[in-house]
Amino acid sequence: MSDGFRETLAAWPSGVSVVTTNAEGQLYGLTVSSFSSLSFDPPLVLVCVANENRLPAMVDRSGGFAVSILERSQEQASRYFARAGRTPSEHFMEIAGRHTASGQPVIEGSLAWLTCRLRRAIPEGDHTILIGEVLETYAGEGQPLLYWRRAYRSIGTP
Repeated sequence: MSDGFRETLAAWPSGVSVVTTNAEGQLYGLTVSSFSSLSFDPPLVLVCVANENRLPAMVDRSGGFAVSILERSQEQASRYFARAGRTPSEHFMEIAGRHTASGQPVIEGSLAWLTCRLRRAIPEGDHTILIGEVLETYAGEGQPLLYWRRAYRSIGTP
C-alpha cells in the first residue's frame, strides 16, 4: 500500500515551507509540506515531521519553532533543507537566514513566515505533530513555491 499511498498523496499540491528551530544556539531546519493552520482563536498551526528526524527533539528543547513559506525563487533553499545528513550548526551554511525577535531563525527572502511557541508534540505513526501557538507573523509580496507530483511548480502570472 505504501507506493499507492505515496502516489495518491503526490496528487495533492502543496506550498513549500521550511520549519526551523534554535535549540541552545544550534540551528536546524527541515523542508516540509505537511504544514497547516489549526485555529484562529487562539492562533495555532501544525507541522508533521518524521520521528527519525532530529527536528522534533530540538523543537522540544527550544520550546518553539518558525515556519518560512518559500517564495517561488527559493527552490535551492527547499532542496538544502530537504537534504539528509545535515547537522545542527550556529548558522545555516548555504542559505541566508535571520533571527526574529523571538530568537527563532527564518529563511531570508521568504514569502511569509511565522514563529511559534510549542504547545504540544503528539507522536502518531511514524511522524510527530508539532502544534505551535503563533507569536509573530510576516507576509510579503510574491508568488509561492509549490510542490506537485514530486516536482517544484509555481503559479502562472496572475
